[in-house]
Amino acid sequence: MKCDIVIPVWNQLEYTKECLMSLFKSTSLPFRLIVVDNASDTPTAQYLDSVKEKNPEQVSLIRNSENRGFIKAVNQGIKESAASYVCLLNNDTQVAEGWLTEMVKVADARDDIGIVNPNSNTLGWKPKKRQSLEAVARELKSCSGEYSRLPWASGFCMLIKRKVIQEVGLFDEIYGMGTFEDADFSKRAQRAGFLSVCAKAAYVYHRERRSFMKFKKFDRDFERNRQIFFAKWGRIERILYILTKHNPAYTERINTEAVKLACQGNIIWIFLKGKDRQKINEHSNVYVYNLPRPFFSLVSIWRILKRKKKFDRIYADDEGYGKRLNNFKFAGITYYPEYFFFQFRSYPLV
Repeated sequence: MKCDIVIPVWNQLEYTKECLMSLFKSTSLPFRLIVVDNASDTPTAQYLDSVKEKNPEQVSLIRNSENRGFIKAVNQGIKESAASYVCLLNNDTQVAEGWLTEMVKVADARDDIGIVNPNSNTLGWKPKKRQSLEAVARELKSCSGEYSRLPWASGFCMLIKRKVIQEVGLFDEIYGMGTFEDADFSKRAQRAGFLSVCAKAAYVYHRERRSFMKFKKFDRDFERNRQIFFAKWGRIERILYILTKHNPAYTERINTEAVKLACQGNIIWIFLKGKDRQKINEHSNVYVYNLPRPFFSLVSIWRILKRKKKFDRIYADDEGYGKRLNNFKFAGITYYPEYFFFQFRSYPLV
């Protein structure tokens, strides 16, 4: 079997039914399903029994006597797996036609691609109003084989090569019931030389944190896990590059530096003057904006100042622009002309 699909389940009967129905309907690639039942209520447990009975050779059912949390359930499933690929899938998802085939296709494209996410509303691609998953799959088909880089993968649907697990191990259970464990795993894989990417033509719809929202201590645990992650990997920064000129040398520097920073998890914005189409390497954490040429300074400075989540660092290719920013020292801007570098106060990521 090429792929084992691991689905932790804790209640949510209707979502679980939708997930498994879409899985069996829309997955053409041969797979084995490993369901880890985290002490679900009786109706959900009975439904999982029926799925196992109907598919005895294809489905493995692991039962826990208590809710051990998402991470421990995932690790249980991975230990049960022996396939070349392991796909972690939340039970509040629905998969579109060909999703797994496309994810494996992208993973096989390069040896150093270790983790693959599908396109999803979770990653910013929301279906049009009343658009079916079948229609989404047809729309994305033209992107087959294409992918974009990610700073880390999201655990709602996460295809992992076996050799990644062999090199970096299981998910870190220090993150308790869950959140940030997927980013931590991705960073460990990145440190071992593997990329995390998004397969553009694969699509999985996610209801997003339906399980976690039932935990009364979710907000507290989220903040705890965030601090653990930042202590280990560093705080995420928001960084802005401002290009007022068409400068291939500066663009090349940005493509090297900005994408490297984005791969570390930082969020990068690039303001281009006018309709300049300088080639900026694609990355999910890099956002490129073309601002109107006649009012570029005014519009760009206004966009900087009005942000609630302030930029931690701003770089520009024009000293005159920096001097104009000096007029806004009251907003916490300091100008370093020798580097064309502007520094904002440091704000925590919220």
